[in-house]
Amino acid sequence: MKQNQHRSEHLPTLLVQQIRLHWYKDCRGGNGAVQRNQYPKAMRLPKDFFSSYYPLRPSTHFVFILQEPDGFHIKKEYHRLMPWKADGTMRLQPFELIQQESGIHVRYRYDWHIGAMPERYTYDKTGQKLPLNELALDLMSGDYGRAVCNGRFRDWDTGIWYYELDILNVMPLAEPTDALTSFTDREPNQIYTRIDRLW
Repeated sequence: MKQNQHRSEHLPTLLVQQIRLHWYKDCRGGNGAVQRNQYPKAMRLPKDFFSSYYPLRPSTHFVFILQEPDGFHIKKEYHRLMPWKADGTMRLQPFELIQQESGIHVRYRYDWHIGAMPERYTYDKTGQKLPLNELALDLMSGDYGRAVCNGRFRDWDTGIWYYELDILNVMPLAEPTDALTSFTDREPNQIYTRIDRLW
């Protein structure tokens, strides 16, 4: 019993996963779009994900995937400890996590979605144009949230257009866990989408 209690003290109470799909014009529409829409939006955590835990630096799982005409290729997958800033925020471009007494807020920030087209702006009461900064998820303990957004970008060196889909899965846990299938065992109860047609 004591061993289990000690183990739970060293398990996270917040799980975070960021998946980024990257593709070029040859996969933009048609069959490429169909395959992309069917691609999983959550993945199993790496087997050593729970090997280290620090309450002020939650471990975050990153997966970078390239879509090509012959299918999807995982180009990079790793996890690392992401520190909370002194003001209780964490930057995972283009999203921001904010600690709340009741749980976690996730915001979409166009000012962190650098170079993304189409432009996403809003206006204040004076008519001033401001980068869109909106609440995406309001998560309490036990919730499972997913924020999804896309964008078209230009490589400044080559001038070639490319496209990205960002998926952020966030789970403030009611109880600590070491389940590698935490994100795939169930569907999110909150979903935010900021998806535009990309030409």
